[in-house]
Amino acid sequence: MQTLRQLLGSGREVPGVVVRDWPGTAERGVTEGFYGSPWTREQRLAQLDFLGRTKQNRYLYAPGDDPYRQLQWREPYRPRSAEFRALAERARANHVTLGWAVSPAQSMCLASSADVAALTRKLDDMWALGVRSFQLQFQDASYDEWHCSRDADAFGRGPEAAAAAHARVANTVARHLAERHPDGEPLTVMPTEYYQDGSTAYRTKLAEALDADVRVAWTGVGVVPRTITGGELAGARRALDHPLVTMDNYPVNDYAQDRLFLGPATGREPAVAAGSAAYLAHAMEQATASRVPLFTTADYAWNPKGYRPEESWRAAVDDLAGPDPAAREALRALAGNGASSILAPAGESAYLKPLLAAFWDARAGADKGARERAARALRDAFTVMRRAPSGSRPPRAAPSTTRRGRGWSSSPGTAWRASGRSTCCSPRGAATARRPGRRNWSSKGRGRPWTRAG
Repeated sequence: MQTLRQLLGSGREVPGVVVRDWPGTAERGVTEGFYGSPWTREQRLAQLDFLGRTKQNRYLYAPGDDPYRQLQWREPYRPRSAEFRALAERARANHVTLGWAVSPAQSMCLASSADVAALTRKLDDMWALGVRSFQLQFQDASYDEWHCSRDADAFGRGPEAAAAAHARVANTVARHLAERHPDGEPLTVMPTEYYQDGSTAYRTKLAEALDADVRVAWTGVGVVPRTITGGELAGARRALDHPLVTMDNYPVNDYAQDRLFLGPATGREPAVAAGSAAYLAHAMEQATASRVPLFTTADYAWNPKGYRPEESWRAAVDDLAGPDPAAREALRALAGNGASSILAPAGESAYLKPLLAAFWDARAGADKGARERAARALRDAFTVMRRAPSGSRPPRAAPSTTRRGRGWSSSPGTAWRASGRSTCCSPRGAATARRPGRRNWSSKGRGRPWTRAG
């Protein structure tokens, strides 16, 4: 349906075409898992619309500062039950599976059958609210500090003891879900060792003890890795011996609270998306701004082999800004100057760098006309940046993206700012507008650069 919508555009005629369009990754989407101010109901609803429009089909609810999925996990979401039902309804309308993550280990006796029963009751409550996918998180659990004496008696201490305890809870939960909700997805576990390389005592024991259908989440080698390779995925699969859910910690920014990461996803080999049971990109606190890089992660997950970061990034800017040329130019300036990140340290001021280089090259030359053209181009760029605060809010953006920002930016050179602590998986925590998708719009079978024909 999204491919048909893209073909139609604003007209009423469909050209004679052959469309071959399918995903390289069956499950692909976004995690809201940062520490800081969680998204509002309206932002989540808008994000679900964005996911549907960009052919993503998973949304994992996992805010770092939601106590009802951490220390207060036993308590129901009674004051917010209507919100979850609304999210579930919007998710279904967009063909998106609504997921929920719980991190109970810091206030749970893992050896207690009563505590595990309380956990399954909470999951049943979330199912009743429309959640259809669950992740059990142990990334903050300690090897040696149990939260009740019964755990030390039942499991002992150390990495292997922790893995046995985590597997016991996960298996009980997974079997409960399979029996009670047979149409649901397999449980995913985020282990304590989610970013290490190769086999460890913890990983080996976890792999042995987990039921075969349980999936295991990882972030690549490193918490926010610059690159994730197919070889690393294969190594993690050997070590964990279960289907892998790749939780890519880009573009999440709660470990760099004064930054926005607006560049395209890079450094992820095609085999990572193609070889993962699911691929989820971790969004920033700034919901609307996140859509620039999240558009590119959607493009990558849909067609990993054909993904071209720069083309995808330009398409993201045009798509999010809408048809107005001034809005597109303003967003291109903002996003281009915020394109650097751990993934691309050299991407800083990408909007200005080529213009500055051309200016200095022309200034050193003897061609007066070239000097004037380079200076004019640079002045025009600064003019765009100066006007960006009033002209860069795209039609698809909410009127206010965060409590701290209005539109796209609050002053030239600045934009939304993040607040709060680091994410669970962050360094401190331990056609004209091309949209994502393979498509062959040629009757001769020759696809676009990111398409696969035939």
